[in-house]
Amino acid sequence: MSEKRAVGQMLVSADRERFVEIDAHKVARGSFYTTDEAWLIAPVRAFINQALLSCASVLDPFAGDGHLLDLVRREFGAAVFGLDIAGAKWARNDSLVSIPNAGGAMIVTNPPYLANHSASRKGVSQIVATYFDGSDYDNLYKIALDKCLAVSDFVVAVIPETFLLSSFDKSRLQVVSVIEGDLFSDTEAPAVVACFGPAGGANDASVFVGEKPIGKLSEILELRRGRSRSGIRIVFNDPNGRIGLRAVDAQDVNRRIEFIFGDFEYKRSKVKESSRLMTYLDIPELSDEQLQQVISRANHLLAELREKSCDLVLAPFKGNDKLGNRRRRLDYALARQLLNEAS
Repeated sequence: MSEKRAVGQMLVSADRERFVEIDAHKVARGSFYTTDEAWLIAPVRAFINQALLSCASVLDPFAGDGHLLDLVRREFGAAVFGLDIAGAKWARNDSLVSIPNAGGAMIVTNPPYLANHSASRKGVSQIVATYFDGSDYDNLYKIALDKCLAVSDFVVAVIPETFLLSSFDKSRLQVVSVIEGDLFSDTEAPAVVACFGPAGGANDASVFVGEKPIGKLSEILELRRGRSRSGIRIVFNDPNGRIGLRAVDAQDVNRRIEFIFGDFEYKRSKVKESSRLMTYLDIPELSDEQLQQVISRANHLLAELREKSCDLVLAPFKGNDKLGNRRRRLDYALARQLLNEAS
């Protein structure tokens, strides 16, 4: 592949060296604007009401078109002000570098989303490199969230759902709600509304899907952490493997994540070392009959895990299925654990 390309050329096929032109500065800002009020659900509303007892105003450091602030002003009667890196509506400020908040305002924001690896693929690494240099974070939203938490006791942020499974410090997280509808006009990024309180508390966040209470975050994550991690040898991405793995939900509700004995819709010739969504694998020590028993048990364990966690131990995948449910992806680490437990 060519080592150099112009800023704004997004890679779409490494094998064919194909690129498409994009709006580099929009992509580099990671800006996706909310299009409705679906994020302001009852648990979030209650959190904001409580926080406003301690805060005199509300700040959005990534204000964009001001939709969030307009809604907060209208619904809560709060004094609001915004900052943004572009446009004339707000005071100019690069809030990925620092956020002025001398008055200790509550922060309500939809920060920029852009993963470091995506910046490279999209040809905007040169624009955002200074943010990632020296940072332990792999996405702009994490850098933004860290800056917000440093200057405010109360933060409400619309952020990617992958945050739930990330290593980002969640000790201040009090409420989090998964939003399954479409919040944005220009991306299908699965999102949550995360509500953070002051430092020092022994918080275990209450988790909701929409307004439905699911449980405590620690309980949900333990469903994943508490599984078997060692066992027999499993070979992933084996074109000759006897186990097919559909590791992502399709839009067709009849084609969900599943372990399959033998061939399925994914062609064996497409299997690569980098395959992550569909592949073939094998457990060489087991006979065909034993494999079929393991597959049956692994699928049962997966279904049980999905039900108990309301799918939240699986990473979200772009878009919803035809019934409006969030599509999910099974990572290979958890797939391995399920197969080990079923063996």
